[in-house]
Parts: sequence; C-alpha cells; structure tokens
Amino acid sequence: MSKQDLGLPRRLALVVEPLPGEALLSWLNIMSAEHGGLTRPQTAQITGVLAGEGSLYPLAHGSALYHPHAAKVARIRAATALTESQVAEMFWHRYRGTVLHPLGSRWVDETTRHTLLKWWIDPNALRLCPRCADISGGRWLLAWQLPWVFVCPTHRCYLVEACPTCGRAFTAHRTNPVLDAPHRTPLPNSTQWGQCSAPARELPTVPVQDNELLALQQRLWDALHAPAEQRPEPFGLFQDLWAMACLALFTAHPEHLDGADAVVREAFADYCRAHDGTAGRRFTSAELRGLPVLVHAAVIRTAARIVFGEDPLAAADAVAGLSRDPHSTAIVALRRAWHSSPLRFATRENTARIETVMDVAKYSGPGLAPSLKRRSPTAASATVLCER
Repeated sequence: MSKQDLGLPRRLALVVEPLPGEALLSWLNIMSAEHGGLTRPQTAQITGVLAGEGSLYPLAHGSALYHPHAAKVARIRAATALTESQVAEMFWHRYRGTVLHPLGSRWVDETTRHTLLKWWIDPNALRLCPRCADISGGRWLLAWQLPWVFVCPTHRCYLVEACPTCGRAFTAHRTNPVLDAPHRTPLPNSTQWGQCSAPARELPTVPVQDNELLALQQRLWDALHAPAEQRPEPFGLFQDLWAMACLALFTAHPEHLDGADAVVREAFADYCRAHDGTAGRRFTSAELRGLPVLVHAAVIRTAARIVFGEDPLAAADAVAGLSRDPHSTAIVALRRAWHSSPLRFATRENTARIETVMDVAKYSGPGLAPSLKRRSPTAASATVLCER
C-alpha cells in the first residue's frame, strides 16, 4: 500500500532542515523559496502541515501552528524525513509548561490564536534580530514572537518589531525576510499606498548596554527552554512576572528604570504620557496584547526586580506606592484590567513568591486592602514613615 493510499504526502526530494528553535512559518518560508517560489499555503500542503487540499484557514487562524498532533507529525515526517523532535519544536506546543499552561486537560483548548492570546502571546506578532536573520537567510526563531524575548543575547541588541523607514509592523503571517521583497505601505497623509524597499535583514539595530537586562533576558531564555522535569517552576515564574509586569505597566514611572538604557526609559516615558489619565492609565485590549518591544523590556525589567527581590512586597511598594495609597486610581485601574481580557489570566496561577503583593494589589478597593504591617517588616517600616 502506498503512502498516498494512507493519506500521506509524497516524499520531497529537497528538504531544508529547520534551525534549532525555528518557527514553523519561518521554515515554510525557506521551503517555499527552495521549491521555486510556491506560496506558503501550497508549501504547507506539500510538506504535510496541512492535510490535502482542504481549507487554508487553520494555517492563518486555526490549529495548524499550535499542536503537533500525531497525524500531522506523521504527514510532515513522511514528506520531509525530519525527526519527530524537529517537527514538534516548530509548534507553539513546545512552550507548554513555561509560558503556556502545563500539558494536561487545559491544553486541549490551547489550539487556536484566540486561546494563545489568553496567555499574553500574540502568535501573529514578530520581532527580528536583523543580524541573525541575515546570517540565516531570513529565518526567525519562534521565541522571538514571545513577549518575554526582547533582546538578542548573541548580538546584544534589541529586537526590531517594525520597519523604521515606513513604520509598518512585522507580522508572522505577512513578513517574509527570506524573500525580503518590497512591501506595500500607506503613504503619509494620503489614502494611497506605496512601496517600501527597506530590507528587513539590513535594518539598523540598537545595542544593549544594560547588563541587568542582558542577564535577565538570558535567565528568561534558559527558563523558556528548561527541561520538561523542571517546567512547573518556570510556569509559575512567568505567571508571577506577568502579574508584576501588569503592575509596572499601570503604576511605574521612568525613574524606576535606573540603570536601564536611555532608549528604554524614553520609550516607557512616552508610552506613559500617551496613556496617563485622571483615572489611571488607560489601554485598549489590542494595546495590552501587543506592547512595543522597548515597553515590554521596561515593564518586565521592573517586574523582575519585584519577583526576584529579597522582599517582593517592599519592591512592589517602591514602584506602586501601596503603603501610601492602596486605593489609588492607578491600582484601581490595574485591578480592573486584571478582571478583564487580555490580562484576566495574569492572576490565575501565581505562586507564593508574590502572594503578599497580590493580597494588597488585587484587593485594593476601599476597605478591601489587607494591612501592609501584617505582611512584611520592610513594608511596615515604609508605612510608618509614610504616616509620619
């Protein structure tokens, strides 16, 4: 019985092996180029990512990129002769137990773009290290699409999320650094469209001088790629960082970024000014899902000082002023955001590491905040000084 009788695709004569950590869409780009410029959906079909001539919807919006189901893995291996691990590592499923909920009954739902958005991940977002992309021929790592990766440790530069010439954001489904062809972009002050020919693989980069941020990025990178037996701890770590990054986004100020690179401080200052209001900072759901890369760096850097500090409550108090006014408009705005999409899951799986912070910050309505004096000696001292 032939492979075709079994519903498996034909073995391809030309197969480019995926890079370690490469995204599935990136691999489809290079395979498309090597097969004479096929479209990405056509390449997905001949490589077994999509079954037969069916709908292309799963590639853009559905389950094709998320879970390496046994039938899908069998199709891809039949067409490409890749190993099972090479196939599986290109799917979002590889981050289960780190930034996605550990494998179990809840993972059944983690098969679409919508469900990944619940965990602060936009699978259409894309950031690039132009130097890495140039060396690899325009390919990118799946980790670059995560909000937790904002620096390339190899080249010590910030990742780039948009073309600096035209301002168009990179997206996983529309950006193809392999071809690096000119892209359509709206002309300024016009309803017309033009062409931008700035090559993504030659874009300028901003060097990272902040050693604290470099060390943090390496720590997060190691946690993202932790062995399976260590994954319960990384998942809790990222949940704590996410909750505290939210706190930083709603309450922190540029002065809390001491030691950070000027570009990060300036980007965060501009973002704060653009969203500050009389009732706290206001963000749309789309803005909360897709913060600029330098703003991500700012809030996660601030969150790390809280989560990894000796006294998380005291560190959070220094940022959010919990002892001065646990009922402030900033905290109330944060609490409201924690109860709605897309930040609703940020407070679902926190660990004991930030329990004292969450006791105060999450229940900050009038009459609801627990006394800081019962939570931390350091915070209690801060409260006494404040009262004086």
